[in-house]
Amino acid sequence: MATFNVVQKKRRAAIALQKRKVHGEPGSGKLRQRTQPVSISGKRKRKLQQKRRRDQKEAVEKGLITMQDVEMAFSDEKSSGKSPVNFPMKKSPKLKFKQLKKKGKNKKKSQKPAGEASVDSMVVE
Repeated sequence: MATFNVVQKKRRAAIALQKRKVHGEPGSGKLRQRTQPVSISGKRKRKLQQKRRRDQKEAVEKGLITMQDVEMAFSDEKSSGKSPVNFPMKKSPKLKFKQLKKKGKNKKKSQKPAGEASVDSMVVE
């Protein structure tokens, strides 16, 4: 059993060296600690937005702020160019697949009204 432990220890060291060579920093070879990306699910995002709306509604009812204050704050956010809060959202594999299928297809409708055409031009003789 002791010989296996020694072999396993050497194997782990070799694997660690290989990882440092591939993923480590060029000078030191140290692996950097990566932080996990912050993403928020759609359900959590909706809950946070509901809570924010509820808090604003309660503040208006209690008379702490007026509706004009809420509207002014909303217009200030728009004019400053910042979005209120942008939550990074997870994308399910199903959604990613749907987006890949739709790639290249233009689903937008034209906003321009159709040009006026006379009835005579539509009649084919």
